[in-house]
Amino acid sequence: MINQNLARQHKELYKLLSDMKSLGYNIESNADKIALNINLLDGKINLHLQSEDKYLYSLLLNSSNTEVRRIAKNFITEMGHISKTFNEFKAKFNTKNRILNNINEFKLEYPMIMNAIFSRLDKEDKKLYILL
Repeated sequence: MINQNLARQHKELYKLLSDMKSLGYNIESNADKIALNINLLDGKINLHLQSEDKYLYSLLLNSSNTEVRRIAKNFITEMGHISKTFNEFKAKFNTKNRILNNINEFKLEYPMIMNAIFSRLDKEDKKLYILL
């Protein structure tokens, strides 16, 4: 059940990231949609992190296997860095005007943050969820 819920959330996040990547090809005309999706992504990520904290990590951190506990701790630490980076990005670019007023910076950061989130999801799918 835990794995099904997390997998469903990942599917939704992958879809949103894909949509956002497509919008990024024409930032100026899609700035309003991009800003909306940044805020939507924030909500989905927060819900997903709450689910992981409540169900996944509590289970893995209490495992009798020391390697499972170590892997879980590493994932938690890494996600803290990604969350901080995304929150800073969101604060800078969560409206159309903020995107357009800082378009050059946005063009640099947008693909980096999207790739970081995508890579994290992929890593969870391949290395973390198999521990359940």
